Amino acid sequence: MCGGVIFPYKKEYRETLAKYYSPEDLAEFERTGEVRSLYWQKGEPVLPVRVENAEDGSEGEEEEVIVRWGNRDKQAPFPQTGWARIDSITTGRWDYLKPQPVLIPVAQGVEKGKWFNIDNGIKGVLVHRGDDTRVYMLTDEATPDFLNVTNHARMPILQNQANFVWLDGK
Repeated sequence: MCGGVIFPYKKEYRETLAKYYSPEDLAEFERTGEVRSLYWQKGEPVLPVRVENAEDGSEGEEEEVIVRWGNRDKQAPFPQTGWARIDSITTGRWDYLKPQPVLIPVAQGVEKGKWFNIDNGIKGVLVHRGDDTRVYMLTDEATPDFLNVTNHARMPILQNQANFVWLDGK
């Protein structure tokens, strides 16, 4: 799968990031220009999400927002995971949540300590329950390369990118 990401820090994210990260973390994001979000980190993991702004379903402007990544709380009314299998989406298992396809614009991902570049983001779905919104990464069966490097049978579905470019010593 993809247990963590790095994405570019933007000033517009500061207010939302301040809800989930310490002042020291925010200062580090501003200093380095990048945000690290790991699903199993202490606190609430978040992801950037690019969503369509059109209310009427027509082509509209896109905006990027920070959204909580999945759900680790047994009491919350969301699937208790950070990932959605593409086959469970296509067979309708998530239909009750009315999943909205989105792009998660991140630059790098990590699984089992192995970092990789992401050129155009990861495909995801946005779901709502009441006033709460969550994003889940879409996954598919791992390619032999991904399985060999990470020893994980699932991998993220990258936007317009067929191969993983593995990074050394990240």
